[in-house]
Amino acid sequence: MELVAFIIALAIAYQALKGYRLTKQRTLWYIHVSFAALSAGLLVNSFLGFLGIIAHTLRSIVALSLIGYMIYFLAQLVAYGLLIYAYVSHTRTLNMTSSTAMLASLFGFVTLQARPIRLFGPLVEYHPIPEIVLLLLVMYIAIQTGLNYSATKDRNALLVFLAFLLLALSHLFFILEPFSELFFVIGHILQLLGYISLLTMLLRVTTTR
Repeated sequence: MELVAFIIALAIAYQALKGYRLTKQRTLWYIHVSFAALSAGLLVNSFLGFLGIIAHTLRSIVALSLIGYMIYFLAQLVAYGLLIYAYVSHTRTLNMTSSTAMLASLFGFVTLQARPIRLFGPLVEYHPIPEIVLLLLVMYIAIQTGLNYSATKDRNALLVFLAFLLLALSHLFFILEPFSELFFVIGHILQLLGYISLLTMLLRVTTTR
C-alpha cells in the first residue's frame, strides 16, 4: 500500500508542478513541494520496511521500522506545514494559525522520543501521539478547504476538500489501530482514496488548460 501511495503521491507532485507552470498559482507550487516530500517519505518508509521483512534479527526489524516511521513522519510534518502556510498566507491570518502550526510541529518532534505502542508482536511499532499531531494538522487543512468549497461550490474545490477529509480520517484510523488490526488497513485505504481524489483534481486542472 505504501508503494502504491508513493506512486500516486509522486504523480500528484508532478501534476501539481505541471499545473503551476500552466496557471502560475502558488498553491499548486506548495502542493508540488509537499507531495514531493510525502512521496520521498513513503519511499524510504516502504524500502526500510522491506529491509525489515528480510532482516534476520529482531533488533534490525524494530530499528528499521522505527527509522522509516520517523523519516515518514518528518516528511508528513513538512508537507502539511507547507500546505498550512499556503492557506494561511492566502487568507492572511498568519499570526494565529502559524503559531499553532509551529507549536504542533515542535510537539511532534518531542513526541518522536516517546516509546511507541507495539502491535502485531514485535514486527510493527505504532506511534499514536505523532499521528494525533498529524491529524490536527490535516484537520486544519480539511476545514480550510471545506470553507473554500462552501464559498465557491466548485467541483475541483470539492475534490480537494474530499482529499484532505479522507487523509484526516486515515490518521484517525491509524490512531485507533491498537483496538483492531483492521483499522490499520482501513487507514491506508482512506489515505489512497485521498491521494486519488487530489490527483483527480490536478488532472482536471491540467487537462482543461
